Amino acid sequence: MDFKRQLIIIGAAGIFAAVLVIADVQFRYADRIIGDPNRLSASDMTMVLGASVKSDGTPSDALADRLQTALDLYRQGKAKTILLTGDDGAYHADEVAVMRPYLISLGVAAGDIKEDGHGYRTYESCKNAAAAGVKKLTIVTQRFHLGRALYLCNRMGIDTYGIAADKRSYRDIVYFWIRDLAASLKAWWDLNIWPPQPPV
Repeated sequence: MDFKRQLIIIGAAGIFAAVLVIADVQFRYADRIIGDPNRLSASDMTMVLGASVKSDGTPSDALADRLQTALDLYRQGKAKTILLTGDDGAYHADEVAVMRPYLISLGVAAGDIKEDGHGYRTYESCKNAAAAGVKKLTIVTQRFHLGRALYLCNRMGIDTYGIAADKRSYRDIVYFWIRDLAASLKAWWDLNIWPPQPPV
């Protein structure tokens, strides 16, 4: 077999393996994505994953929809405590500092909000929750993000379900999906091969 053919075979095998890994991350816990919030049982902890913040200090569209979805669950009695996790400003904008007052302004009691300002990546948000002793969790984020988030938290020992926060169409949704599929490879590697050292 010539060298060129060997490279083709190796490349094809690598692509096949990557597809299998992405599929494992994206679909292993897909049955835990709840489409109708009325089917969701009440949870002691609902985690809102951070997202970008606008230059004027207000939540981006994606983050606002995550917060609004958590608020809906809170008002329905489905979320007793809301855990806000994201960047504390160490790497990007201070997401948690924007998320907390947003929810309080809409009627969430300050005492019902917990914060994790060291959730720099989804991996770390789940890891921090597990380290804090969280046993059951509802994750709120967009659909493109839910497969990976559920994979990480469930594999870390938290009984986790997810609610999609897609309340509108997002301009960069194709990019978001592509980025998250690529991030699925990293999530699988972090859990199964080489756990990263914090902060990640």
